[in-house]
Amino acid sequence: MYPVIFRIGPLEIKSYGVMLAISFLVGFLIARNRANRRNIDQGLLLDLCFYILLSAIIGSRAFYVITHWGQYADSPLAVLSIWEGGLSMMGGILLSLTVSWLFLKKKGIPFTLMGDILAPSIALGVMLTRIGCFLYGCCYGLPTDLPWGVQFPPDSAAGSHFGVHIHPAQLYASGYGLLIFGILNLYDRFAPPQGALFGALLALYAPARFTLDFFRYYEPDQYVLHSPVMLTNNQLICAVLFVMGVIFISSGYRKKGGRT
Repeated sequence: MYPVIFRIGPLEIKSYGVMLAISFLVGFLIARNRANRRNIDQGLLLDLCFYILLSAIIGSRAFYVITHWGQYADSPLAVLSIWEGGLSMMGGILLSLTVSWLFLKKKGIPFTLMGDILAPSIALGVMLTRIGCFLYGCCYGLPTDLPWGVQFPPDSAAGSHFGVHIHPAQLYASGYGLLIFGILNLYDRFAPPQGALFGALLALYAPARFTLDFFRYYEPDQYVLHSPVMLTNNQLICAVLFVMGVIFISSGYRKKGGRT
C-alpha cells in the first residue's frame, strides 16, 4: 500500500488523487477522439468534463457524509476536510448524471449522444481510480481464506482488519472496469443506436458493483435491508442504475426500429 507517493515539504501527493487525475486525463483524451467523430465541439466536452469532475467529488463527499453522519455530528466543519478521505462513488455518479443532464439540456445536446461518447471513458476511469483505492487502502474487502487475500498495514483504512487476509475488493472493481471497457469498445463496432452504448455501461456496471458489495466491508449502519439478504444503500442504487440502462438500450433500439 502506498497512500502517499511522495512529499514536497508539508505537501503530500497521494496515490488516490494521482490515479483520479490520470483517469480524468486519459478519459478526456479518449472522449475527445470520439467527440470529434461526432462533430461535438471540444470546448463543450471540456466544460462538461469539468462539471462532471466537480460534481463527482461533491456528490461522493456529500453521500459519504450523509451515510456516515455520526462521524460528523459533533464537528460539522469536518465535512469540508475532504483531504482526510471519505468519498462514496455512488453519490458522485448520481450527482454527475444530474448535472450532466442539466448542462446538456441547456446546450441543446442530447444526453444519450454524450453518454455514448463518454461511456468507454467512464469504464476506464473505474479501472484506474480503483487502483488508486488499492494503493490508498480504502474501499477494502471482507476477510477471506482465498489464496489471493491481502493484508494492509495497521495505519491504513483497513487497519481494523490488520493481520487478517481480506478480499482485494478494489482490484475486483478495477478488473470489471477494464472488462466493461473492452465490452463497450467491442459493442461500439456494431454501431448500436444512440443511447444504447451508455445504457450498456449502466447495465454492465450495476450488477458488477452489486455483486462486489457482497465481498466488500461496510459498517453495519450502511446496510438498508437485512432480510432475506443484507443489502447496502449502494446496491439499491445499482438496481436503479440497471433499470435505467435497460431503458436506454431498449429506447435506442425502439427509436432505431421506428426509423426503418
